Amino acid sequence: MPRCRVRRPSPITASPRRASRPDPAYWRSHLSTSSATPAVPAADITTPTDPDGRYVYGRQVLALTDQLNGTTSYEHAAALADQVLEPTDGLLARLAEFFEAAAEKAKEADHDDGFDLHYDLEDAASTLRGLGEDLHVAVDHMRALAPRSPTRQATKATATGSSIGLPTAVLPTPGRIR
Repeated sequence: MPRCRVRRPSPITASPRRASRPDPAYWRSHLSTSSATPAVPAADITTPTDPDGRYVYGRQVLALTDQLNGTTSYEHAAALADQVLEPTDGLLARLAEFFEAAAEKAKEADHDDGFDLHYDLEDAASTLRGLGEDLHVAVDHMRALAPRSPTRQATKATATGSSIGLPTAVLPTPGRIR
């Protein structure tokens, strides 16, 4: 695998709306399986397909995908899937908002192509919202894939009922037909 070139990050200001959210270091520590694979990559790493480092958000999704591919825990896989599928703050919901905003921007143009683009972008937003609705329980299903703890083995005494105070004559004896 080719090595990534490190570049200096450009300063990005956070919006006041995001100020109340936990620090990204919090998420890295809770979602990362090791310090070698951060949950949110640094803004200064490039890839072979993006040598100029222009596609920061694509790299973040790529890092999330790599982390999901490398996880050995369904609980961790569910936490990563939740980053995408959470209905209000997940990636799908935010992408739908992005396409809605882009649709409104396209509609501002006083041009027929702007209206066509508006409808295409609205369709994309609707498709993403539909995916989110279809997958709303996927995180819980992923979590449920984890192996269950072994259940207590039934002993012969519990199978015949003698440990719970039932007379053994009431229950059929295994292997005999009445």
